[in-house]
Amino acid sequence: MEFHSEKLVEYVARAQHCSLRQAKNLLDARRVFVNGRRIWMAKHLVSAKDEIEIHGFPRGQEKQPHSTQIPILHEAVDTFVVNKPAGLLSNGRNSAEACLRGQMQLNQIRAVHRLDKGTSGCLCMARSDTAFERMVEHFRQHRILKLYRAIVSGEPAASGTCTLRLDGQTAVTHWKVLEQGRGAAFVQMKIDTGRTHQIRRHFAHLGHPILGDTEYMTRRITDQRIRSLPRPMLHAAVFEAPLHPDQRITRVEAPLPADFRSALKSLNFCFDRRTNET
Repeated sequence: MEFHSEKLVEYVARAQHCSLRQAKNLLDARRVFVNGRRIWMAKHLVSAKDEIEIHGFPRGQEKQPHSTQIPILHEAVDTFVVNKPAGLLSNGRNSAEACLRGQMQLNQIRAVHRLDKGTSGCLCMARSDTAFERMVEHFRQHRILKLYRAIVSGEPAASGTCTLRLDGQTAVTHWKVLEQGRGAAFVQMKIDTGRTHQIRRHFAHLGHPILGDTEYMTRRITDQRIRSLPRPMLHAAVFEAPLHPDQRITRVEAPLPADFRSALKSLNFCFDRRTNET
């Protein structure tokens, strides 16, 4: 009996009634599972015996970035903090920075730091070059406190610190578990450094990757609730810094977004208690 197989990109195009380019975009977004594993190689061969799931693009991804109204959480004289939605870059073309320049009619706006595209939450912006340089200096002097919330796989230690060097540079992430569930944990992180994908890479190294992370969570996923997560469940919840000219410390908090709350609820976490602890 003849055994037929085809390239995954061809299967996706046929199953979704779309072009090969659109199918490749789905693979690049890592929205396709073969036998419970994310597969993004277009030439991967599949056959009738394989179980293939195509989750499509996250809802709202088709929205044009320039049409996004970004909530402002706190305004100072020449700086402000916004609640960046997941799905937007922090700066550059089609970014939160670009959106805010249009939204506030001010071309001088610059993002002081960065959040990954898939990360939501507190993002500090400067209205001038002077404000930007002042905030960058605060970062250098470690006068900035940033707290993150995440849902991670498995059962990490109740608290700890990861010091794994990243790209040859020092990287320090502290964490504590806010709530332990079955096979997942709701965790708070504080970072002393800001390396690329630091939290995501550190927790993947610890064996507890962030749920929904298509880049660092590559193991077989059997839980449908986790397979369908639209993005890494990572949220910049608190930004504390001397935002005003008088140098007083201001604490800004970003509420958990709807997709994050929905994930917590589906995984049976009790997340309605106060969690904004240092």
